[in-house]
Amino acid sequence: MKFNKILLFSAIALSILNCAELFSSKEDNNNDLLILALLAGSRCPSTAVATPTNGIKYDFANCSGDANLALSGSGFQGNNVTLSGGLVGTSNDSTIITNASALSNSGGSKKASIEIVYQLNSASSTVSAILPSSTSFAGPGFLLSSTKADKIVNGTSSNFGTPGTPWASSVGQDKTVCLEVHEENGAHIFGWQGACANVDRNSYQFEEDSVVVSLPGDRIGLKINGATIKTLTIYNQSIGAAGSFQ
Repeated sequence: MKFNKILLFSAIALSILNCAELFSSKEDNNNDLLILALLAGSRCPSTAVATPTNGIKYDFANCSGDANLALSGSGFQGNNVTLSGGLVGTSNDSTIITNASALSNSGGSKKASIEIVYQLNSASSTVSAILPSSTSFAGPGFLLSSTKADKIVNGTSSNFGTPGTPWASSVGQDKTVCLEVHEENGAHIFGWQGACANVDRNSYQFEEDSVVVSLPGDRIGLKINGATIKTLTIYNQSIGAAGSFQ
């Protein structure tokens, strides 16, 4: 009789464990389906562009749903950003980065080319564009402040060798810049005010050549410190045509 009771108890315990495992499995599946359902309705519109070169334009001002899910559905990873007329960040901990390579060439030395439309909230606000970037935001790039662009090298910003003309304050105003980095004896970091489609591809407004810096990554990363990113265009072909490139 005691043996039969042990068998009965074991059977009941096994049934309870199987039921718990079944419900756990169903819960996991439901969570996955919920995430997929949310992801399907959370996205940032994107369109192909062909001027001055081929690329993809991401319209962050018209994203739908949760910010992180919308970014994930569009090929980015976001951190500490929200959606309100664009991607809104409050500090240098507010970041986005592409999930995959975003270089503007296919082989050979690294090149990365982007256009950003953004708006700063205050005179102390900044946007840091790292290109090409590692997943930890290491790499050369640009620090965009209210009236100028500086270069970023090894995490520190400084004036360009050719700094260009300061622009009218971008505080509370949409500002468009076209930015590019080439791997050449270190890095050639350069750019223009205005849309990439309208720039003089043979003359750069701010630049510095042969910058001693490593280019460890192949992503595009942004740090959004008190600013709103309206659109980001990533080109798959180089824009700058001045000089002799590797």
